[in-house]
Amino acid sequence: MQINIFKTLIYSLKFNGRILVFKNCALDIHRNAKILVSRCLSIGAKENCKSKQETRIKIQKNGQLKINDNFSIGSGSDIRVFENATLSMESGYFNGFVQIICGQEINIGKDVAIARDVVIRDTDAHEIIAEGYQKTKPVNIGNHVWIGQRAMIMKGVSIGNGSIIAAGAIVTKDIPENSLAAGIPAKVIKKNITWRLL
Repeated sequence: MQINIFKTLIYSLKFNGRILVFKNCALDIHRNAKILVSRCLSIGAKENCKSKQETRIKIQKNGQLKINDNFSIGSGSDIRVFENATLSMESGYFNGFVQIICGQEINIGKDVAIARDVVIRDTDAHEIIAEGYQKTKPVNIGNHVWIGQRAMIMKGVSIGNGSIIAAGAIVTKDIPENSLAAGIPAKVIKKNITWRLL
């Protein structure tokens, strides 16, 4: 099913579920971009109902935002999907002020918990002139991953199922399943961990 809503804001929306847009959301969606929602996407949900923090989503030409289950994007978050790029998310939530910069491909799994002020990016945005350099590399975040406050997930990284990224960590290399990673750059400090949402 394809409909047009918000006139100049969203030109192509395909869904079987629903999309909830809270107050103070700035949506800049190119007419050739797509938002595909299978169940429910909540944009700009607030912990404080009186907050006026702006939530921003920008999707450029032929960019795609795919929501394959239920996902909530907290207020103050800033999500950018560049031309021809795809941001795909299964289920879980972003707390407030999460920043996503998607230049090519970012995949986020099921049951993820992403804390405030986290940055996830698959691109450097600017280019370094050097042999073998790649400006953009896909990011893959597995199922049941918890990313702590102010952590940064950089281009080309995969995070295994069940892992935890500690607050303030900068992840520049792959993190295996069921691991706790911390530090700058992030290193595995504990293996065979489990965790649950409270």
